[in-house]
Amino acid sequence: MEAVNIQFAPETGSEEEWNEAYARLADYFRSYQLHNRIRRTQLILETLRRAAVAHKADPTRTPTAHSIEQARLMMREWLAAIYSDMNLSESQLEAAGRLGFHLSGGPARWPNFFLDKNNLPEDMREAMRAAIRTSGPSMSISKMTPRDIDLGIVSDVAEDTFDRLGRHPILRYSILIGIVGGVLGYLYFLLA
Repeated sequence: MEAVNIQFAPETGSEEEWNEAYARLADYFRSYQLHNRIRRTQLILETLRRAAVAHKADPTRTPTAHSIEQARLMMREWLAAIYSDMNLSESQLEAAGRLGFHLSGGPARWPNFFLDKNNLPEDMREAMRAAIRTSGPSMSISKMTPRDIDLGIVSDVAEDTFDRLGRHPILRYSILIGIVGGVLGYLYFLLA
């Protein structure tokens, strides 16, 4: 493992902004279950150095925004080295990489090689690739067209009944009087 070098002096941005960027990066790397504090500190400092260069070029964005962007860029570069021949889109690469890292036990087995694309152990690379190969079929786009709801015989009987009632007004009014009489009779029974 290389020595931790804590030389960080950005030319732009305030100390509070860079401390906030540090805290967000620590949370970001912790989300990958990277509990090795030394490795996490190395990654945070490397990311902050890259973010300082980017912030100097574009000071309109916050150091936190630059830091997270640089961390995601480092992640994509690392995952591209692992899944180079699997033909994954950028979003699939990030999702598959996170899933592959966790399914292969990466946080516990290889914490010192997280985001180290130059020193990837072959067993780590193969374990992450195998986790994605066996995780299921790839996503495919399907199309669903809306159709009328078919309630079977219930809808047919209801439609026929309303048709008959519409053609015979005397039958319709007598059913209505029966329903109203039933409700009034029920209320009389309850109140008496």
